Amino acid sequence: MDWKFWSFLVAFFALILSQLPPIRLWFKKAKLDLELYSRVHLTHKVGNPNVQIHLILRNVGGRNIRIKEISIDIERDGKFLDTLTAQDYLPDPLNNQSVLLTNFSLSPNDEWSNRVNLLNYFNREEERSFKSSEKALREEIIRLREPLNEGDKTNVKVTDQFIEPFIQMFKNKFIWKPGDYQFQINIKTLDQEADIKKSFRFILFESQSEDLESYVKDFNIGAGISYNVNDHSGVLVQVEEIYG
Repeated sequence: MDWKFWSFLVAFFALILSQLPPIRLWFKKAKLDLELYSRVHLTHKVGNPNVQIHLILRNVGGRNIRIKEISIDIERDGKFLDTLTAQDYLPDPLNNQSVLLTNFSLSPNDEWSNRVNLLNYFNREEERSFKSSEKALREEIIRLREPLNEGDKTNVKVTDQFIEPFIQMFKNKFIWKPGDYQFQINIKTLDQEADIKKSFRFILFESQSEDLESYVKDFNIGAGISYNVNDHSGVLVQVEEIYG
C-alpha cells in the first residue's frame, strides 16, 4: 500500500514504454526508397554526355545508411551506351552553384532531395588533348581580335584546323541520337542490402537531338569550349518509371 512504490512502478513502466519505438527500429532492415522528378536534363561538353536529374532518396528502414555512389546505365533502342557517375549536386534550388558529391549518411526517416549532375570526366589523354587544343584556339581568337577596336564585341571565327580536334572528340563522345532510351539509376551503399536500382525510360526526338548536335557550329568562335553560352542550354525530356 506504499504510494511511493506504486509511483516508482508507474514511472518505470512509462520509461519502458517511451523506449518501445526505437526498440522496434532495431529489428527493421536498412532500406532506401528512390524517387525521380519527371523531367531529366540532357546536354554535353564537346560530345561528352551530361545528365542532370532531381533525385529524392528516403531512408525507410531502421538503420543509418551511408550512400557511397550514384550512377546511371544508359541504353538506346536496347543497346548499352554508357555509365555516368554522379560528380556533384546543387543544394540550393535558387542558383546553379554545384557542390562536390561525397559519401553521405541518412538516418531513419531522413530524406535527401537534390539536383544531381552525372557525367564522366575526360581521361588523362583526352584532358591533355583538350587543354592543348583549347589553348591554341584561345590564342588564335585573341590574335584575330587584335585589329578590332576596343569594346567591339564582334565574334571572330577561327579556321577549321583549330576546331578539328573538338569535332573528332564530339564524334567519339556524342550519344544523344534520336530513339527510345532506358536508364537505370544505381544507388550503392556501405551496406549492400540497402542498395537500390530503378529503371526509367524516355524518348529523345529528332528535333532535340539536332538541337544538341548543333552546338558544333559554334565551336569556331570558342562557344562550348572556352566559354558557355545560353544557346547551349541542353534539352528536357519527360521520363516514366519502368515497373516489374
